[in-house]
Amino acid sequence: MLKALAYKFPRKFYSSKQFPDVPRPAVENGSGWFATMDEQFGENYLPEPWVPSPHGLRKTEYWCPNMIDAREAGKIKILAAQMTDNVCATCPSQGDFTSGIETHGTFEQAFGYYETRVKLPAGPGLWAAFWLQADSMGRIGAQGKDGSEIDVFESVFHYESTKVGNCLHWDGYADWWGHKGNVTDTGVNQYDGYHTYGLLWTPESYTFFADGKAIWQTNVGGVSRVPSYLRLTVEIRRQELGPYAAKLGEFTNTRANPSVFEIDYVKVWQHEDFLKHVRQPEDFPKLKI
Repeated sequence: MLKALAYKFPRKFYSSKQFPDVPRPAVENGSGWFATMDEQFGENYLPEPWVPSPHGLRKTEYWCPNMIDAREAGKIKILAAQMTDNVCATCPSQGDFTSGIETHGTFEQAFGYYETRVKLPAGPGLWAAFWLQADSMGRIGAQGKDGSEIDVFESVFHYESTKVGNCLHWDGYADWWGHKGNVTDTGVNQYDGYHTYGLLWTPESYTFFADGKAIWQTNVGGVSRVPSYLRLTVEIRRQELGPYAAKLGEFTNTRANPSVFEIDYVKVWQHEDFLKHVRQPEDFPKLKI
């Protein structure tokens, strides 16, 4: 327990709780907190440290930088559309196209408080998310402690618009894959206007927030100790069910009517008490398989 902080943490090694009595941390008031990112996208281009998500085929859709719209100062838009006339040296001209932005290779952090304000892309077949990823997530041997995927929010609930998903993944995505998800009914339409989503990542637990209210706290898999980079992405799924067994529906957006994921800001803080707990993947044993 970090005596300088008064948060309530679960006592069992692996535990989860919906709607925990945990306030959004008062990061703006100092008390050991300091800002490490305050990205409000004030220019008409994608600013450092942000880069487009990996270019090319994702699953059945293409992530293409053409789908990142930075023309309006103060926000980044990620578009999603079916097209027959895409002009790109890497992607084909025809297919489903979308994209994302991330800080891979430019910014990473372990622990802290992370928050974004976004307007979710409405429409069937869409999967938007704010997530943290560690390059070491596929290591086997320490469960999530040596790197996890942390899904701050996932938006696949077009037909159940008051719901939001959170998830953790560790030990890769194959035979040793560990994961735990949570779906919260917020009672508020998440596709109506802007909403904020946050993550309080401490050495003892993860706490997820929607519009400033804690919706899930867990330490399942063991809390990651290693730095992660940030990702805000959109994916397209042409299948009946998506993550959390959510009904997806048929993707229908076109170039004339693209779906839009609007990102207003991304802010990150660190706490001075957390720094001594940061580790590197090599600090943990690796199972040889």
